[in-house]
Amino acid sequence: MIANISKQFLNMKTDAIYTESKLLGKFLFAAYNINNRYLRKIIRTFLLRNIATEMYSKTLRKIFSKYHCVEVGMYTYGAFISDFVSGIVVGRYTSIARGLQVINGSHPITHKSTHPFFFNPDMGYVDKLLIERRTKLIVGNDVYIGLDVTILPQVTYIGDGAVIAAGSVVVKDVPPFAVVGGNPAKIIKYRFSDQKIKEIIDTAWWNEDMDEIKKDMSGFLIPYE
Repeated sequence: MIANISKQFLNMKTDAIYTESKLLGKFLFAAYNINNRYLRKIIRTFLLRNIATEMYSKTLRKIFSKYHCVEVGMYTYGAFISDFVSGIVVGRYTSIARGLQVINGSHPITHKSTHPFFFNPDMGYVDKLLIERRTKLIVGNDVYIGLDVTILPQVTYIGDGAVIAAGSVVVKDVPPFAVVGGNPAKIIKYRFSDQKIKEIIDTAWWNEDMDEIKKDMSGFLIPYE
């Protein structure tokens, strides 16, 4: 049924502007309320069938906000992962490549054993969870996360404009506009000088919609010097 009405949902133009039917959006949002993992997977797959829906779909963002407790800003792509930990917030204009792993907890290494028998109540041997799980992760605006990045549980913040190199294992918070890489990930450099970073943060250009930005994109088409 969903496949048959896809043409009503999309209105793709050559300039990649995306619009979605309000009626179908409401239908998909309501259908997602049915707690059936197969139906939900079908709906997610339908909504994530191309990058335009990831960037522009408000229905997709409403679904992840209500049902997965994951907030994703407009124009961001790659953040709609159904097994994300509740409480994750991703800003606007952020780019996330394939293979991101957000780890929400680690086996204890200070206990007698690291086996889940001794800390996970789902195993049936302890009454409560004996390790801390991640409660939040804030990924800023205009962040670029490369392929196959792993973010460990102690990380709670990745600043605006940060870049994380492919294959990195992030073990601590990342400052705004830092370029980090490696295992464990370390700061390689900053994208700009302190003054220019402040200038960009002060403008907070990412709060503007593309309809406004496209009127004058000259500042985005050349190196920021």
